[in-house]
Amino acid sequence: MKEKREKVILIYGSTTGNTETLAKGVVSGLKRGGTEVTVKDVTEADVNKLLDYDVIVLGSSTWGDGELQDDFVDFYDKMDKVSLTGKKAAVFGPGDKESYPDTYCEAVNILEERLKKCGAEIIVKNFKVDGDIEPVMEVAESWGEEIVKSL
Repeated sequence: MKEKREKVILIYGSTTGNTETLAKGVVSGLKRGGTEVTVKDVTEADVNKLLDYDVIVLGSSTWGDGELQDDFVDFYDKMDKVSLTGKKAAVFGPGDKESYPDTYCEAVNILEERLKKCGAEIIVKNFKVDGDIEPVMEVAESWGEEIVKSL
């Protein structure tokens, strides 16, 4: 009997390219874990399409006083109108703990809370990256694999 394959979507918002780069590492880990994944920049994502997937992975950097990346705001607001009950989810994002200790990776927390409020189950601990992305690309891949293992 063939095992059921979970449909995974990864949506990211990236201003400087760090979140997009991090997303590539996560996607590599998801694929290495044996799943197929659809990848979308949040500017091209439709919140209603989340219903077509079993697993939702969101990535956003944090800006200003602990705010979502600009492109993510509209998507985040629209999420309030969809039920994600029965969906599995995970959230990642880069931040700068030294410069913004009080709001470090707050966008990750904001997205995780919205997912929970919409009924999604957070299946792995969020992945927050402090500073430079390149040294943690292998960790990003491992985190992607961890998501697959938790399914």
